[in-house]
Amino acid sequence: MTNPIRLLRRPELKRPFMVAGWPGMGGVAIIAANYLKQKLNASELGEIEPHDFFSPAQVLIKDHIVQRPEFPSSKFFFWDKGDEHDLIIFVGNAQPDRGYEFSGRVVDVAEEFHVERIYTGAAFPLFIHHSREPKVWGTVTKQELIEYLRSYGVMLMEEGSIGGLNGLLLGVGQERGIEGVCLLGEIPVYATQIANPSASRAVLEVLARMLGVEVDMSELSAWAEQMQPAMEKLYEALPEQAKEAIDKFEGIVTSMRSEELEANQDLFDAIDRFLRELGDKGGKG
Repeated sequence: MTNPIRLLRRPELKRPFMVAGWPGMGGVAIIAANYLKQKLNASELGEIEPHDFFSPAQVLIKDHIVQRPEFPSSKFFFWDKGDEHDLIIFVGNAQPDRGYEFSGRVVDVAEEFHVERIYTGAAFPLFIHHSREPKVWGTVTKQELIEYLRSYGVMLMEEGSIGGLNGLLLGVGQERGIEGVCLLGEIPVYATQIANPSASRAVLEVLARMLGVEVDMSELSAWAEQMQPAMEKLYEALPEQAKEAIDKFEGIVTSMRSEELEANQDLFDAIDRFLRELGDKGGKG
């Protein structure tokens, strides 16, 4: 395989952190990464050429003519105005077929620019109502970062898994000695398939404080408000048993301290069962 990394420039970056995002449940990670890139007016750094990692399954027809296969973009951006740390922001528009190898190419760029830490985002599906302000959960690649998460009010994910490259990238970075943090925004289990800018905003608010940057959240807030009717429609379509489960969970969560919630694995086993049932009915991607 030839080197698929194409860098447009090689700026001198100050102790950079990397923020990376791909599509996933609720679009939590990619919405946050794209919004951060836009608000910081980050400059394009380069890309990973797609041909070794993606296999288009269809072609489009336009004006009676079959078009060439379209590949998703996977681009790096940089922001060199940080006080202590500059940023590299990676945005991938689709999950690749060869995730481990692809993650390795992203980490190659991180190593080239001496990235000190990689941040990703993800969704944390729970039995919550969409009107609830989402909290942020987190996990890290080294013990020393656990208190770092707690200092920002992030609840700890004791066990489980993070699907796709929003999780896998941190594991590959850990193999190469780069520490990593994943911030997960709560989303309702019944709304995993539609955009959740409210959860993205919650993640980005914490991330911005960690990075020491100011980000205007007004557009994300407006988008979150616009999504409320769609969320309500999904909730109303739930069977009464599911609504009762959500109400019960909300009551339990409200009465528990965060450290108790972190340790209550039975609740998360119930969530896994719920999501599997949705998948059996065609509701989970």
